[in-house]
Amino acid sequence: MKSTNHFRIILAFSLSLCCILLPSLPPSASTIGMISGDVSVDGRPLLVKNRDNSANPDQEFFYNATGPYHYISVTYAGVTDQAYAGVNDQGLAIVNADAWNLPETVPGPDDDGAIIDLGLRTCATVEDFQAIMDSTDVTGRTLATMYAVIDAFGNGTIWECASYEHYRFDLDDTTAAPDGYMVRANFAYEGGTYHLGQHRHDTFLAILDSAAVLNIISHDFISMNIQQNIINEEHNPYPLPYAGREYAALPWGFFHTHDAINRDITRSGCVVQCVNPGEDPMLATLWAIVGEPIAVPALPLWVRAGSVPVEFDGPEFSTINQRAQDFTDYLYQRDVASDAIDTWKLIDESGDGLLPFLDSLEAIAAATGDSALALWRVGGIPSPAEVAAFQGSIAAAAFSAMHSWGPPQEPEITITYISPELVEINWEPITLDVFDRPITVSHYDIYVSDEPFYDRNRGDLLQSVGNPPAVLTIAENHKFFQVRCVP
Repeated sequence: MKSTNHFRIILAFSLSLCCILLPSLPPSASTIGMISGDVSVDGRPLLVKNRDNSANPDQEFFYNATGPYHYISVTYAGVTDQAYAGVNDQGLAIVNADAWNLPETVPGPDDDGAIIDLGLRTCATVEDFQAIMDSTDVTGRTLATMYAVIDAFGNGTIWECASYEHYRFDLDDTTAAPDGYMVRANFAYEGGTYHLGQHRHDTFLAILDSAAVLNIISHDFISMNIQQNIINEEHNPYPLPYAGREYAALPWGFFHTHDAINRDITRSGCVVQCVNPGEDPMLATLWAIVGEPIAVPALPLWVRAGSVPVEFDGPEFSTINQRAQDFTDYLYQRDVASDAIDTWKLIDESGDGLLPFLDSLEAIAAATGDSALALWRVGGIPSPAEVAAFQGSIAAAAFSAMHSWGPPQEPEITITYISPELVEINWEPITLDVFDRPITVSHYDIYVSDEPFYDRNRGDLLQSVGNPPAVLTIAENHKFFQVRCVP
């Protein structure tokens, strides 16, 4: 694995202490970044987006062939005329984030999805997209938005757009991007003082600053260490699992993800690994995250395929997205707080859990995709059918593994003291996993402690048994018991 979440524990930047009341969030907000090939591991530019939306978790990636240029993009399930981050067959990539501190005076439905769709269908260069910005300055835009575009000629630009004006920031401008990268959350640099997402912006930049020094900025580093990041304004939970209580209202080991880069309303994302001048633009690779980044691996897609795998765009929904939603529901304790994530389900003190499992899937996909790209850059990209089969095999393998994963449910035990030295522990045999699917348990481990099993206390292993009940010899300090399933 090229990069893991452990990198995040070395970040050295202060977190401002804010009021513990969670802020009310707008219906949509995102975090984007643009990185020059001068500071990436393989010398190619990268374009990044985490897509936040409080209303609709159903996301998919789709292939659009309705314009002069064909593209792949993320959108809502079933929507094909709106694009929210993607790349086309000319190697041009676009992402965006709403700007909540710029004036918005034109009435009507949000037009960012339509503008990105237009850009991907008709633009081959940054200057082509500049023409869209100029024309919509005249007609007016309904949504104040920041668009970020990289083309196959090495150009990268961010536009901060109000209804009738825009501001341009170029990646090769040492004032706009002094270190070779630019980041935006949900405030424009040229906007007002309301800086929604300041913490996400600062965290993204801080990680890039540290990673640039170590020369480790790559597509998989970004997806695993930036897009999955759950540091919030008040606390840093790393190293995981979080060994404490963020606030008294939260159970031990839970953590608020509000205003983290990865938060409870982050619905999808991508890293577009762009091409260098002179390379085949079809080699541009979109690493697709069709769900909350911490609950789904990034998998590769190519416009050359002329399609996306059915796991990303099924008859009704993306099956990978639906499984990612299952994982998200498993991680969060919604009855406590909508954004309260159980970090011990992400990874426990033994290094097991959902996050290591998903990161291992992503590492396999990254190694497989990177190996293919290395060959294609030398020998040429294969036919659309071959690329479609290749990306489809990666998606199918990842979904199959995701579908199969599920820890067993926790037994509820009854305790009967037979004598001061003997105790009977009983429970119903576990036959289902946490997703209510059949599971086979190989045996049960019984743990004992002299104090309650609060705060994820592990206790001491007393005995392993094949089935309940268990009659055990106990010592005087054996007062509390817990049974754990071993599949």
